[in-house]
Amino acid sequence: MVGTGRTQDLARNIVLIGPMGSGKSTVGSALARRLGRPHVDTDHFFVARHGSIAEYFTTHGEEAFRAEEEKVVAELLDSPRPSVISLGGGSILSPRTRETLSSQLVVMLDLTEQQARQRLGDGSTRPVLGDDPVSSWLRIYAEREALYRECADVVVPPAEGTIDERVDTIVSALRAVH
Repeated sequence: MVGTGRTQDLARNIVLIGPMGSGKSTVGSALARRLGRPHVDTDHFFVARHGSIAEYFTTHGEEAFRAEEEKVVAELLDSPRPSVISLGGGSILSPRTRETLSSQLVVMLDLTEQQARQRLGDGSTRPVLGDDPVSSWLRIYAEREALYRECADVVVPPAEGTIDERVDTIVSALRAVH
């Protein structure tokens, strides 16, 4: 188990943050299995409650999406059962979310521009990327990187390894921190 065995560490969520395409959903699911915790992806939760994120953006706009996203994140972070929670890439834009993250174990998954190019495809399922996904991703990453790092207890550098290797890195890093 992650941590030193202190009750407060065991009772905390492990929250994965980072830019679009960093693997928060995939790695989060594998990490949760390894730790015997539930995994919740805020984007999936949002879709289950509100429908497609792209359609929500189109119908209601980014500001309304961010307000609803903040509510979803707050609800999931407040869950009584410690979980692994994968946040959407823009969740950290909310000051309320950033404040709430200070009481969680937060892991930033980073990635390179080349990895982003490979993982984003045409960007059609990511409404903030527009017509030029890579240029948009680079701009968004530059705007958010400092916030990711400010919130993170652990930063996992870009890696080409397997999902299990990334999970190993996270578990080792969390043990070292706590």
